[in-house]
Amino acid sequence: MNGAKYWIHVVCLFIIQLTILDNIQLHSYVYINIYILAILVLPYGMKKLTVLFLAFLFGLIVDVANNTMGIHAAATTFLAYIRPRLLQLTFNREPVDEMEGTHKMRNLGWFLKYTSFSVLAYNVVLILAEAFTFANINITFMRILCSSIVSYVFILLYYFIAIKKKQE
Repeated sequence: MNGAKYWIHVVCLFIIQLTILDNIQLHSYVYINIYILAILVLPYGMKKLTVLFLAFLFGLIVDVANNTMGIHAAATTFLAYIRPRLLQLTFNREPVDEMEGTHKMRNLGWFLKYTSFSVLAYNVVLILAEAFTFANINITFMRILCSSIVSYVFILLYYFIAIKKKQE
């Protein structure tokens, strides 16, 4: 995916996130976060500092729009920080070195595993930062699980409808 297409998808993800998904109220158990896909599909060879900055900026935009005082920025920065390790954990080393974003992502099983671990890690940081207590840890774990599953489904829907279909 070239630079212009990437930024068009980023704008679309933020429009969907800020206008539709942030206004869906599913009690306080479920957060639907689709915008993290913009971090997941960045090229592997991109400088780590650039990825960290973009992730922080993306999280900060959502924080400012939702008045959430930095929890999204913290979670996206954490996701960008562990992203190289997740890529190496979920895929063997040689193909990761040759990968250039979603354009080279051909292995569906790998992408599903990489996305699921990433969404789970993001939601753990986001929801623990929001709760900021271990008093009702079972409810916190339920929120992490529900948010991860729903966000994962929405991310895959967007990926297969908007990104993957146009690459073929």
